[in-house]
Amino acid sequence: VEFKSKSEQEALESKSAQEEALRTVLEMMEKDSEDRIAELDSELARVEAERERAIQLQLEAASNAAEESARKQEVEGAARLAVEKLVEERQAKSQEIGHLAEREEQLKHELEMAKKIAEMEKIAAIQSAKAIADIDESAQSTTTPLVDSKRPPVVSRRGIQTYQESPFLDDPFNEMTYGRRIAIKLQNLSFYQPKGTHWDFNGLGLQSAWAHFEHSVLPRYISKSEVDLKNDSNRADLNDDADDWLYSSGQNKDSQERKGDLQRAEPGESKLPTKLYSPVFTPLSQLGDFGLGVGLYFSSLRAIALISLIAGLINLPNILYFASDVYSANQPDVNFLLKGSAICTEQVWVPCPTCSIDEYENSRDRIAGTTTVTPDGELQTLIFAMKNTCDGATMNVGIVNLASLGFIILATLALSVYQKRKVVVFDEQEQTAQDYSIEICNPPHDATEPEEWKQFFESRFGVHTTCCTVTIDNDLLVAALAERREVLHQIEEKVKEGAAANTLSLSEYAAKVEHRRGLIGNIKSRIAPGIPELVDRLTVLNQKIQGLAQQNYRATKVFCTFETESMQRDIISEMNVGPMTARMNSVHAINPNLLFRGETVLDVREAEEPSTIRWMDLDVSWSSRMKRLCVTTLVSLAFVVAVAVIVALVRAHGAAYAALAISIANTLFPMVAKILTNVEAHASETGKQCSLFVKIAIFRWVVTAIVITIITPFMSTLTKGPDHLLQSIWLIFFTDLVTSNVSQIMDPVSNFKRHFLAPRAKSQERMNLLMSGTEYTIAERFTNMTKQLFLTFYYCAIYPSIFFICAVTLFINYNVDKFCIMRSWKPAPMLGASIAKFSRVYFMTTSVAALALVSSYMFSGFPYDNLCADNTSHSAYYGNWQVTDGNGQTSSAIVEPNQRSYHFCNQYMGPGQNFVFPVSPNAQPSGSKWMTGPQEQLVGIYGIVSAVVLGLVGAVFVYRIFRLFQKLFSASYKPAGDDQGINFSEVGTISSYIPQVKSEQFTYPLLAVNVDYVGESIFDWSDPARSHSYYDLTRDVEQLLKGDENEETCYRAFGQIRHWPPNGPDAVEVGEKPRRRSSLRRSKESAYKRNISWSSKVTCKTYSKDVPMTHKSFNANASTNQGMNFDGHAAPIFDPHTQNEARRFGKQNEGEGPPQASTPQHFDQYQNSGVDEANQESDPFYGDSQNQYGGNDQRSDSSSQTSGNSSSSERSDSGYSDEDYEGSFSEESQTASEDSRHIT
Repeated sequence: VEFKSKSEQEALESKSAQEEALRTVLEMMEKDSEDRIAELDSELARVEAERERAIQLQLEAASNAAEESARKQEVEGAARLAVEKLVEERQAKSQEIGHLAEREEQLKHELEMAKKIAEMEKIAAIQSAKAIADIDESAQSTTTPLVDSKRPPVVSRRGIQTYQESPFLDDPFNEMTYGRRIAIKLQNLSFYQPKGTHWDFNGLGLQSAWAHFEHSVLPRYISKSEVDLKNDSNRADLNDDADDWLYSSGQNKDSQERKGDLQRAEPGESKLPTKLYSPVFTPLSQLGDFGLGVGLYFSSLRAIALISLIAGLINLPNILYFASDVYSANQPDVNFLLKGSAICTEQVWVPCPTCSIDEYENSRDRIAGTTTVTPDGELQTLIFAMKNTCDGATMNVGIVNLASLGFIILATLALSVYQKRKVVVFDEQEQTAQDYSIEICNPPHDATEPEEWKQFFESRFGVHTTCCTVTIDNDLLVAALAERREVLHQIEEKVKEGAAANTLSLSEYAAKVEHRRGLIGNIKSRIAPGIPELVDRLTVLNQKIQGLAQQNYRATKVFCTFETESMQRDIISEMNVGPMTARMNSVHAINPNLLFRGETVLDVREAEEPSTIRWMDLDVSWSSRMKRLCVTTLVSLAFVVAVAVIVALVRAHGAAYAALAISIANTLFPMVAKILTNVEAHASETGKQCSLFVKIAIFRWVVTAIVITIITPFMSTLTKGPDHLLQSIWLIFFTDLVTSNVSQIMDPVSNFKRHFLAPRAKSQERMNLLMSGTEYTIAERFTNMTKQLFLTFYYCAIYPSIFFICAVTLFINYNVDKFCIMRSWKPAPMLGASIAKFSRVYFMTTSVAALALVSSYMFSGFPYDNLCADNTSHSAYYGNWQVTDGNGQTSSAIVEPNQRSYHFCNQYMGPGQNFVFPVSPNAQPSGSKWMTGPQEQLVGIYGIVSAVVLGLVGAVFVYRIFRLFQKLFSASYKPAGDDQGINFSEVGTISSYIPQVKSEQFTYPLLAVNVDYVGESIFDWSDPARSHSYYDLTRDVEQLLKGDENEETCYRAFGQIRHWPPNGPDAVEVGEKPRRRSSLRRSKESAYKRNISWSSKVTCKTYSKDVPMTHKSFNANASTNQGMNFDGHAAPIFDPHTQNEARRFGKQNEGEGPPQASTPQHFDQYQNSGVDEANQESDPFYGDSQNQYGGNDQRSDSSSQTSGNSSSSERSDSGYSDEDYEGSFSEESQTASEDSRHIT
């Protein structure tokens, strides 16, 4: 019990102790919890405070971020603007650096050229001085006079320096044409170029001629990339022909060059680097540089080739059908290019009891016979005829052909739209004078002053007239002057070295030559005139010119060029009326303010390109034009008939000979057509080219397609063999493709001139003329294209694969013509879109009509055997027979029992005794039907289609004729393309309307107008050796009509031209007399100073371009022939500056006297000559040109001393007054005041 109680007490105590401990723990825990809660509350409060602070910070950060973003955007915007400005500045700086680099290269090039020219002329001067000294020494000692005379011997200085060294002799070898490379390799060989006494003994003349061919004849473009490429070390090939349009866009190239839009260089461009156009890499878009007509020709050629290719693809089912076993047993033994045609190789002999040999006169191989014995014992002849078993007129074949016709009609319409778009593209790509100019076709006869026309347009429209040209009807005078220049040039070439060419010596020499002539010499003189004939002709021309120059002439045309395109378009839009309205002078049809002089309605239209104007034909009357046109047309038709007869005669000897004859005729007739067209009178090259186009096209169409059909027998259409139709067509295509293209590429005539005649030429001028390229006409090229197309359309029904042959031919022609225009052909006039439009509207549509019409008759003629089945059968023909045809050939014939017999029937429904239009199956004679059922359906459909197509084509022709008549009475002007916003004076390569006449004796044209009042920027050519004034024909008349009283006569004898550059030194107010420009200077930047030389004897003189240090003293006894300057240069025919340098043809301002010329230093041609000068009559050969003072025959002491002692007088540039020359030498006198010019 005690133990139990004690245990219980201990348990209680333990329990109480535990409870106490637990209580203590709980209290401690509670206290700890409270502390912890307090801490957590404190921490929570702190966290809340931190959270609130964080939120506040976030808000502040967001605000700061927004502010920072705003500031950043502001800074970025400012930086972007700064960067863009920096980039623009850097680009501008780069462009400026590029321009400076280009300018530096240009200046270096010019400096090199100037140094080279100076060095060459220095060497030439030393050589000429030595030669002159040698000649003078020999003349004083041993030379005998040319003719027996009391005068002392006269020595000519002709030929001392006949060549003119070109600045392009250092062209890179790999940029030269292959012809020039061959010439350089072979010129040291005597068989290629004679040496010894030949004037070009060192070969520089030939090299200069080739440089002239490449830089003045062949087209070149300005290579802007060449300067940039020199600074680019990553580009190694600096002379790649294609580098201006074949490169990636990342390269540093001008944007225009990336498009291939290159700038064509002017002929003879020497200041900027140029390259030849590449025949391979030049794109189609660049071909507009050669004129709208050329660009449209190549674009049309490529488009029509593509049309032919697609048409060939459409005809593939017909090609496969004709080549299949179904049609003609796969056409065995048929030429590969003829497979797929309608050639029928399956023929059988059938009974034809009524056939006769006369019906098969032209196809004797298609009739045969054999002899048999009748049961009565009599001989009987059985007649057989050959029948074609091929069925080519099925409905499927016809549907495919009709589909081709529909496609070609749609393609023709698309081609019209395509050409119109290309006209706009080409026109906008190339700025020409036509874009700024108008032509006035009916000026008043006395409105010959350009200032009056300038005032009229500027007062009515507020425009700026930049150029104005007034032409008059002085074509006879200009023709006589041009012929006189040619005669003088021939005399110059024929006069021997050491011979004088003054009047007396030439007359004596001519008489002596004529006296010594024998029979052969007289015959030769009839073929090639000699010195006597030329001197006689020159005398006649001098008298003729003196008479023609004193006639009164009327204004015929006026050409005005304005500064902007908008000015031209506004004037034409306001003043354009119909030609008949202007001709009837219907003053109520136009604003009275636009009447010229208040009374004349002007016929204003857009002018054609300057190079297309035929200046010698502007004043020919309409009746005279029509007479000439009728005569040449009749002659052309006579040639067509003659050649057709020749082809028919040759065809009898074989189809290959006929095809060759046709190809040769197609090649030669264009030459005949050009001769005939030159007889005609056309105001522009457009009219001439249209006339030429019609003649050549009709000839080629008739001879190539129609004649071969007429002379080929109808039954030989589908026959296999060399003498049958389809074989002939293939031969024509092949021979034409080979002969024409090979002859174009080989260019044998021009290569013979360049490689054989040119190295043997007698002068540099003649050598340059021989280097001229082959002349071509865009009309002839269009006719070649339409000929291929017409031949294709004509025979496509029976020869569907001809579409592929045509496409290949046209693609080859495209590339060959592009090669020739860039490597062998001479530049042609810049024709517009008229020829392309004429070809498309009239000849392309005619070809489409021919396709529909001829195809309908082709399908009606199947099977082309002239056999119709009878309803009877002749038992006498049953069995196997050996028959002999009309040509003696033996073959076998099998006739099955009950096989029907046949009789002869004419299956040809074309022009002839069975002609039917439109073709119809109902036209088959009763009892003589040859068409199958499907064939009759096809022919009926095609007959209707051909009539509809022919009606549509006729409607087009009628509409075009109606539009032509409508344009006679109403205005019709629509500008092509948009205004490009480029001023006329800002276009670097542009020309204006300068009357000129081309001559075969001169490299450059002769000018039929006074060029004293025009700048050189409006010329499209530049002679590196002579000034433009050398070619000025007005100065010839001035010298022949010597005297102040004839100034006004000379002025009225020629048309007038003026040039008013905007804001330039030559700009004048309306009514103010323009200042005369110097005709002596050839370029605006004078590379070196020039000497001026006068000749006192002859009418045609020249001036020297030597540097002053090369001048030698003048020998008074030296010959004055051809106006030779006496510094050793060759003797050009004409020096514009002589006698009165300050001449004025125009009227003087009121109150202003005529300009006074300084007293010239007179050269006495009779000094020490033994001639009685006082009693010497004026030489009629040269008119009054011997009188240097216009009637004053007194000589100064200084001139006498100069003549006797062969010394030259010196006169500085400052000695010429502004009144004497009116600024002629202003540019040169500023740089040459310290030097002196020697005047003889």
